[in-house]
Amino acid sequence: MVIIMINFDNSATTFPKPYSVQKAVNEAITRYGGNPGRSGHELSIKTAEAVYAVRKTAADFFGAQTENAVFTSNCTHALNLAIKGVMNGEGHVIISNLEHNSAARPVYALSKRGCSFDIADANTSADRVAENFERLIKPQTKAIVCTLGSNVTGRITPYKMIGEICRRHNICFIADGAQACGVLDVKLSDGINILCTAGHKSLYGDRKSVV
Repeated sequence: MVIIMINFDNSATTFPKPYSVQKAVNEAITRYGGNPGRSGHELSIKTAEAVYAVRKTAADFFGAQTENAVFTSNCTHALNLAIKGVMNGEGHVIISNLEHNSAARPVYALSKRGCSFDIADANTSADRVAENFERLIKPQTKAIVCTLGSNVTGRITPYKMIGEICRRHNICFIADGAQACGVLDVKLSDGINILCTAGHKSLYGDRKSVV
């Protein structure tokens, strides 16, 4: 008897991972044991080169600069760094009503320390969603934080339209691409300033994330 498992929880993490990922993880453990950036011996240099190569691959995939690609523990960590770094304890931020806790909770926490926020309804047509975001913009708005795809409903937000709004108003667009990256052809040229994504979901990698 052959038993085939079908994983319906890919929005949490893809499984099983491709053999190429298994092989790469094994090579990382067995070949790259040096501490990159902190030593000058051959093993350290090889490890640093491997890390840089992965950063470049990730950056090229999303149309970013290699030096701007940062690896974090997970997408929640990435979003917290981006949101708290951009807001810096002041100003106004807009989020959607589809946000994961990884975005909603840091925004709420910041609201207790001097920031303000509004929530745009993203459960409607693309044009209406864009209007919902734009009408909430204030002179002190510093960022829009929006998921590209909902992990609950699967709804794709009109992120290119939101990106254009951010361009026009000189607002930082922080995008949560955890569910969309690897499924949609997401690029920073879509108007995104900071793209946070999870490596272990539709990108089929390990649990590290990139921002």
